[in-house]
Amino acid sequence: MAYSEEQRRSALETFIRFDHSYADTIAELGYPNRGTLRGWWREYERTGVVPVRKSVSDPTYTDAMKRAAVDYYLGHGRSLARTARALGYPKSRQLLGEWIDEYAPGQRKRRGPSPDRGPVPLERKV
Repeated sequence: MAYSEEQRRSALETFIRFDHSYADTIAELGYPNRGTLRGWWREYERTGVVPVRKSVSDPTYTDAMKRAAVDYYLGHGRSLARTARALGYPKSRQLLGEWIDEYAPGQRKRRGPSPDRGPVPLERKV
């Protein structure tokens, strides 16, 4: 979640007022989580200013890049992890899976029981 500069400032002021208690600060404000507040505090200690929002956007992939990833996946053993590692993108296997569903419907390898078939009977499990 993205927090405004005012929310960050308020969180840090509350954190200082509550004697650096993460739990009390989060309970009082209802945000952020402990790791986020810790990061803000470390940045504040280091620089002396309220941390500003980092403008990191998700990378945009071209249609050609998506198709190349799907082609690699289909031609090299249908492994999401192997494809992402070999090409260096995308960052998540879930995103690659979405591309495969879009460009090659029904070709994604799935593990586990098929949702269409229902649960495996107990007799077959034993």
